[in-house]
Amino acid sequence: MKNKRIEYLAHKWLNNTISSEEGLEFNQWYREGLENPVFIHGKYAKTEEELRDRIYQVIDRNIHKKRRSGRWLRTVAAAFVVLNICAGIYLYSNNDQELVITNSSTQDLPPGTDQATLTLSDGRRVQLSDVGHNDQLADQGGVVISKTADGQLIYHVSTSAKADPKGVVSYHTIETPQGGQYQVVLPDGTHVWLNAASSFRYPTSFPKTGRREVQLSYGEAYFEVSPDTEQPFIVSSGRQQLEVVGTHFNVSAYIEDATVKTTLLEGKVKLTDRLSKEEVMLRAGQQAQLSGTGIQVKTLDEANMDLWKDGKFTFNNERMLSVMQQIARWYKVKIVFQDPVQDVRLNGSVSRFEHLSTLLSKLEQTGLVSFRREGDNLVVMKP
Repeated sequence: MKNKRIEYLAHKWLNNTISSEEGLEFNQWYREGLENPVFIHGKYAKTEEELRDRIYQVIDRNIHKKRRSGRWLRTVAAAFVVLNICAGIYLYSNNDQELVITNSSTQDLPPGTDQATLTLSDGRRVQLSDVGHNDQLADQGGVVISKTADGQLIYHVSTSAKADPKGVVSYHTIETPQGGQYQVVLPDGTHVWLNAASSFRYPTSFPKTGRREVQLSYGEAYFEVSPDTEQPFIVSSGRQQLEVVGTHFNVSAYIEDATVKTTLLEGKVKLTDRLSKEEVMLRAGQQAQLSGTGIQVKTLDEANMDLWKDGKFTFNNERMLSVMQQIARWYKVKIVFQDPVQDVRLNGSVSRFEHLSTLLSKLEQTGLVSFRREGDNLVVMKP
């Protein structure tokens, strides 16, 4: 969009004369990135503070109008994001006394990336983002560990590998930070996707008989378990234990969450509360929620079966508190609730690979919540 056109739309927005169609055009310009400054004539404001005050007045005036059109409200919310995330508003000195609004990418936050730390059985720690593609990380007792070109950690057990004569099992731990995720292919071929701020412990090789046991110490992981009817696959997460033969499921067990959620996409899972000894059998399309009151099972519709590992945040009547916790982990931002909106419920899905400002703009379009960036803090407010 030509800069003169942007200036024209900005002036109309400040004067509250912008139409719905023009508002959407203005919003589209923001989404594509602000490469050129927008010149706001000095008659609108003499200082940065005065311009911000005028902007907030326009926002307040429109938000408190009768909500005639959801489309118009979305335009208002989008305009709020456009002008509130501007990194710098400064006076442009020339004969016309114009103000310049510029956008700096430093104000925005990108989505998370593939990053994790691997702790080997001898205590060595490896930053996986520092390891080149197709590089071999280690060869321990016939177990070769390498990183593929697409960023997966692969364990390969050679046919000549022998079990430790003392019966000692070697374990590795992979940990993702906030803003990180990673994939691991275990020695039996089981594929594990690890979400942000998670820790997963597993043996470098499974026994030829007995159970295949791993531990999700905290965080979230999606499993595609390699079938083996003779060796059930066991996942422990705090007081919860899952037993499967070969299936696809997701476990969310963050320490700060009051509930451990297990979502089953395929096959069957036996879930045990190790504290109360309660057991349930999950089937495809069901989600178990383990909390202090026990195990509750609900059936999910197909629209809510999209998972984080497929690149989406999916909210199924999710509390705003939980929504913001997920965003905090992925974008490495601190959440501050200014208003009591923690219990507001949200439905729908949005991409995990948007920049933070775009994601927040989409959430604001619901009319349920609003946001403001203050340094490293993300302030959550009523709309």
